This record gives sequence, structure tokens and C-alpha cells, in this order.
Amino acid sequence: MRSLTLLAALLLPAVSLANGYDVPNVAARDLSLSGSAVAAQVDAGATYAMPAGLARLSGLSLSINASMLVLDTEWTAPDGSGLTPTPDSSNFAPVPPVGIFASYGFTLGGNRAGVGFGLNTPGGGNVNWDEDWAGRGRIITVDRKIYGLYLSGGYELIPQLRLGASAIYYYATEYLKQGVQPFPDAYGELSTTGGGFAWGLSAEATPVLSVPLTLAIDYKYKGTMKLEGDGHFQVPPALATQVQDQGLTHELIYPAVLNVAASWRVATPVLITAGFTYTFYEDYVSDTFVGDKGMVIDVPRNYDNGQTYRLGVEWTASDKLALRAGLLRDISGLDPATYSPTLPDASSWAGSLGAGWTFSPNISVSGAFFYAVMDKVTATGTEAFPGSYQTSAWILSAGLTYRRDLAGGGK
Repeated sequence: MRSLTLLAALLLPAVSLANGYDVPNVAARDLSLSGSAVAAQVDAGATYAMPAGLARLSGLSLSINASMLVLDTEWTAPDGSGLTPTPDSSNFAPVPPVGIFASYGFTLGGNRAGVGFGLNTPGGGNVNWDEDWAGRGRIITVDRKIYGLYLSGGYELIPQLRLGASAIYYYATEYLKQGVQPFPDAYGELSTTGGGFAWGLSAEATPVLSVPLTLAIDYKYKGTMKLEGDGHFQVPPALATQVQDQGLTHELIYPAVLNVAASWRVATPVLITAGFTYTFYEDYVSDTFVGDKGMVIDVPRNYDNGQTYRLGVEWTASDKLALRAGLLRDISGLDPATYSPTLPDASSWAGSLGAGWTFSPNISVSGAFFYAVMDKVTATGTEAFPGSYQTSAWILSAGLTYRRDLAGGGK
């Protein structure tokens, strides 16, 4: 029983997946509009953001995006706790999310259609604290990445309505390291990988063809990933028989996501984009770990669903230059009673800026900078590591887009 209790203490706080581990769409144009361009896709990135929009694209389209994401959390101990040093901050640990997509638009049955394939990083992040910080017994390192593979198609039923669908495969890699208190050199490590399938449906409508207003909805069902790996423990001899290395399995859920969006070209050079995202974290009920030496640990989760409100504007300043900006408010479903330094999560405000340059009818490049400031969270309850947490995050992204229509011309 003591072995089970100690192992639970090691793993319980170290595997949360919640709003703080969501990664925005890092395609440079989308990021510069704070993810509000779901109803205004212009390249192969529609494979992920709005599959129905693939039916609007003619010929070959490529979208290649690279980015760097950085999270920073400052922890302050409660007054009188005696925990030192305080305040303390997590270390610089960048994450390189990607967005790589290809699509092809064609005519099918007299109507427009398109297919797309691609890869991105919809979730994940790094948390890296000093080996000897006050909360090492809760976490030292989290390195979790969730990759998404998408095969999507779109079809235009009538000029006012397009439908889309996606087959999705999520794959997660995860490494966690946590100290064993009160032993300064003792620690536990967990490394797992695995994946699972999901699907998505979407629709895009232009209610009145003479009015440049587009409405869109996209739903992606939750993905349940089957992870397998190993637990390794470096502990004093007195604990060696109680805490043993062993193989582990567990299920990790990437939650269902609903996006509702609109875009409106208010003037020839000005496009307004807006969106609402609802993330079904209530489906992530618990983590259950099963060891190959008879260990079973069930870790409950207490997150509510999350929601995000988005707004963006794109100004086509010339036939070469486009300027973009975005703003969002994210409402997290976190529970302060179970808050942990493993999880840089809170409701947040975020803003973004970006620009695009068209070199030729076929090639354009874009860049974006995204910055989020999370609300201060004070952990409460016996399951939480005590203190206050202030987190910020930023993403820098660059993208290249190539387009060639069916006749071999430009856009």
C-alpha cells in the first residue's frame, strides 16, 4: 500500500492536459488574426482550420509554417509558508510547433471540390523548473507534445454552401520528471507515447452571393490516445523495494473542439474576422495508469469546458502587403483546488500582430507574433501546491504559401 501511495504522489499532478496546453493555430496568417480566420481560409491550411473551405481553392496549394512557443510562470509562496526561494520562475524551454499542409482543388460532378493533407501540433508544451526548487516534489519537467495528422475534403453543394469532413490521427509523446521529497537526489520519471483516431465535420456558407459575408462551423470529435511507456525511479535503498521500475499504460484524451466563425469584407482592402471556440474538457474525466506489476492508479480531473472569443482584422495595404492584428479572451475551466505548477493554465487575454508579403502570383510569406497574459491564480485545497502563479506565453511564427491554379496560372 505504501508503494501505491508514493507512486500516486509522484504521478498525480504531473499529467494534466487542459487549456494551458492548447496550442493556437500557428499558421502565420491565422496566428496574426488570433485564430479568428476560420471562415476566411485562403490556402491549404483549411485542411485543419475549415475543411469545407477546401472547395473554394483551385489547384495546388502548399502552406508551410514553423514557430517557437515559450511559456513563463512565476510562482510566489504563501505568506508564512517558509518555502524558499520566492518568487521563483520556470526556466526557458521553447517548443517548436509546426503547421504543414498541402491541398488540391478540382471539379467533381460539375461542382467545386478539394482535398487536403497535413500535420500540426494542436496541443503540448514544456514546463521546466530548477532541480532544487521548492516544488520539486510536485514537478521538475513536463515535455508533452500532441501531433495531429489530417486528411480532409470539401465539396460545394451550391455556390452558397460547402461541406467538409476530416479523418484525424492524434499522436502524443510525453516525458515527466518529478522529485521525491524529502530526498534531494531522488526522482521519478515517466515516458510514454501513443495515438488514437478522431474525426471532424464542417460547413461554410455565403448566405447572399452579392454580400461578402461568410459563416462557418467546424467540429472535431475528441481523440482518445492509447499511451504506453515506462516508469523509472531513482530512490534511496530504503524505498527501492516499494517503488519499482515498471511498464505503464494509460489513456489520454484530446478534447472535442467546436469553432463557430464569420468573416466580412467591409471594404475592398479590409476584412473583419470573428470566432468563438468551445472546448469540451468535461470529457477528460480522469487519468488511469495501469502498471505491468499490478499497479492501478485513477487520477480524477475537475476541469469545466473552456471557451474563447476571437476578433481579427486584415488590411490589404497594396497588391504586395497585407497587415493583420487580432485579439482574444480565453476562459479556462481550471479548478484552483487542483492547480499544479505542471500546468501553466488560467483564463487569459491575448493579442497578435502580423504581416504578409506577396512575391509573385504564386508565392507569399507571412510572419506573426502572439502574446498572452494569463490571469493570476492562487492555488487552494490540499491537492494543490500552495502559492500564486502568474503565467505569460508568446509565439513567433513564419510561413510560406504556394498556390497554382488548375490552368497553371496564379491565384
